[in-house]
Amino acid sequence: MYSGERRSIIYVLGLYLSSTLLLIVTLFTGYYFYEQDQVLHDEKEILKRYATQVEERLSLLHEENDEKLEYPRFENFKSAIYDIDKNLIFSTLDEEVKKLDNNFFIKDSKSYLISPLSPYYMGAAYIVVQKETKDINILSNLIYIAIIVMFITIITSFFLVNLVLKPIRENIKLLDNFIKDTTHELNTPITAILTNIETIDSSNCNEKTLRKLERIKIASMSISNLYEDLVYLLLNHKTSLQNVDLNLSQIVLQRVEYFANMANMKKIEFVLDIKESVHFTADKQKMERLIDNILSNAIKYTNKATKIKIALDETHLTIEDGGKGMSKEELDKIFTRYLRFDKSQGGFGIGYSIVKSITEEYGMEIDIDSKPNKGTKVTLTW
Repeated sequence: MYSGERRSIIYVLGLYLSSTLLLIVTLFTGYYFYEQDQVLHDEKEILKRYATQVEERLSLLHEENDEKLEYPRFENFKSAIYDIDKNLIFSTLDEEVKKLDNNFFIKDSKSYLISPLSPYYMGAAYIVVQKETKDINILSNLIYIAIIVMFITIITSFFLVNLVLKPIRENIKLLDNFIKDTTHELNTPITAILTNIETIDSSNCNEKTLRKLERIKIASMSISNLYEDLVYLLLNHKTSLQNVDLNLSQIVLQRVEYFANMANMKKIEFVLDIKESVHFTADKQKMERLIDNILSNAIKYTNKATKIKIALDETHLTIEDGGKGMSKEELDKIFTRYLRFDKSQGGFGIGYSIVKSITEEYGMEIDIDSKPNKGTKVTLTW
């Protein structure tokens, strides 16, 4: 799975799951408050029936008018009666209710209902009924259901995302195969062109022909460099590393010589400050790709008749040009594969992506300092 594909799956899954979670929370919150109100309504209705029972018993006591009266008691609830001034007459409650302002309330896991009484049986004007509050397990049940729903959603969303990405994967595969086939077909003509140019006897050519040959050679080198980048990009994960002790000084000088003709066409001068015998353990082909991409970009985007400064010591390689430079927004995206800022210069936008992968592989740090119209300075540190 490509890193870009992995990011796409994460983004889509994140968006899908967050929106689903928001919907679940909204629905469950509404359902929770609805059920809570329903439970409270049921509690209140039960207490009303209890209050009616107390009122009926008080009515009977009032009519009997015996000398010895026994206040009614019930198994399912407790009660109390208050006079018109809200003074307590008699109570079987666990604790006295101080205020009779609320018609219904819950306190300490007990439900209370205050019901006015008329006529005033036994001098009572208010009946207070108390019962144990019904356990409300709505929240815990909803959480349990929500976990199950989210688990199912994660599984289904993963399959949905893979289903949506399937045609994209197929198109990417077709594109990769096309690039591989194209790259393979480029190898033979590029090699033939460069080989034949080298065999031409330039001493028998006039100045005009020599300039044509030089332009052909430079164009061929540009195609060859692009070919090497494509080969590295497509086959790097399949090739075995051959890390050896490299003389980095010699490799830098060789790559400078390789790009000399390209630089001469723009009258660019290389200013070298290369310390002798700087060694580094790495794969030679990867080091050449690393240096070639930075150098070719410096030549491609620098102005004519300017200088490219190259410095190398035991811990740093610096390549600085006096070209068009880059903005901060461009610098933030410079390592994005296939992204090109100046389409007039050609290329596939893979150079700095390759540079980044090689520096990460060998634990190098890359610092790019660039300002528009002032140039770019690339520093590798190890």
